[in-house]
Amino acid sequence: MAKDKLISPSFCYILAANFLLFFAFYLILPILPFYLQDQFDADKSMIGFILSCYTIAALCIRPFSGYLLDTFARRPLYLLAYSVFMVIFAGYMIASLLNIFIVLRILHGFAFGMVTVSGNTIVIDILPSSRRGEGIGYYGLANNTAMSFGPMTGLFMHTSFSYETIFACSLLS
Repeated sequence: MAKDKLISPSFCYILAANFLLFFAFYLILPILPFYLQDQFDADKSMIGFILSCYTIAALCIRPFSGYLLDTFARRPLYLLAYSVFMVIFAGYMIASLLNIFIVLRILHGFAFGMVTVSGNTIVIDILPSSRRGEGIGYYGLANNTAMSFGPMTGLFMHTSFSYETIFACSLLS
């Protein structure tokens, strides 16, 4: 019996997009506390609050993301959320007030929550049902690979480049 085809252009695109999404996220994750302290003179509790705003926003949007993905076309919602996620890195570069940065972190969390739910849903739609578990494993591997290289790259860049350069790399990835 012949196996269903796992690798397709759509699957390769969603794998690459997933890797780049998480790489961009993990690239800035270890340098954000330094950035907030250097640029805004934020103390440790404020840094913790700002970083948690992202996660709380991502958690809050997920149930609504599922509803939206079942109600509207998935691909446009995914592309919109992905675009918003990437553009917010540019906002980090121009945020001049801590309050603006906090709002950007919340919006970034909403976009991340939406794009991750929609990406998971789209990859399930793309995969043949007989190879869905294997395909989801590879999809998750893209996250783990980005988690392996993103923070290390961000910390290496922190020693040699400006914060704006690191944010620009996240924006472009």
